[in-house]
Amino acid sequence: MNGPSLTRRALLSLSLLAATAHADPQGGGTAGGYLGVELSQTPEGLLVGEVMPDSPASHAGLRAGDVIVQARGMAPGSVAAFTGSVRAAGTGARYGLTVLRARRRVRVDVTLGEAPSRGVQRGAVPPPLMATRVMGDGPVELTALRGRVVLVDFWASWCGPCRMMMPALNRLSQRYGAQGLTVLGVTDESASIARSVGMQMNIRYTLATSPTGGSRYNVSSLPTLVAIDRAGRVREVSVGYEGPARLEALVTRLLAERAP
Repeated sequence: MNGPSLTRRALLSLSLLAATAHADPQGGGTAGGYLGVELSQTPEGLLVGEVMPDSPASHAGLRAGDVIVQARGMAPGSVAAFTGSVRAAGTGARYGLTVLRARRRVRVDVTLGEAPSRGVQRGAVPPPLMATRVMGDGPVELTALRGRVVLVDFWASWCGPCRMMMPALNRLSQRYGAQGLTVLGVTDESASIARSVGMQMNIRYTLATSPTGGSRYNVSSLPTLVAIDRAGRVREVSVGYEGPARLEALVTRLLAERAP
């Protein structure tokens, strides 16, 4: 994962948020719609930055520079609200958009898809991170964390959704750390940048840098969260902003499982 290539190409900001899918534990389908665009907030609406090749957005004709002014007949709201709406609609749903394009309103009908498969598989042991600790006092090698529930959060300083999720991860770490939870934030940026963001955000969990972690985990969008159970196996991979309630439900469910 080399900074610029991942950062600006990879539907970072809330982009693939609006394109997140959560696989069923038994592998039977998904519970979230996937659009495949990079989005940012503007006074007019949601500005489309990059459109992921071969995504539902690209197939529907959505273009970089379009401004989404309506989603299913209503104002799209914030990026997070739009993301939640796309996710809730589900794979295969028809999702109507109205966009501003060259000062004209254009109707774009998207059939939502399934998020691209990730480099880690549910039920499998994740690859080594090969990370260097920047902040915090916990180990960063996953083998040393066996017996604990681990949330590996891939993030970057320029990623708005990453910063949005950090306070929730902070609270989870503080509330459930003594019960067996470890939160590990991983970035491919420099230690100085990671440390600066950590101090700005008052991060209490462990931050680490890894120039190869993203590529090992096939991370193409940020934030990407990998949940690992006490047995050291991947239980969930999610792309994009996760709300505090869902994160806490995931953590409490995994913590309730008996250690191997």
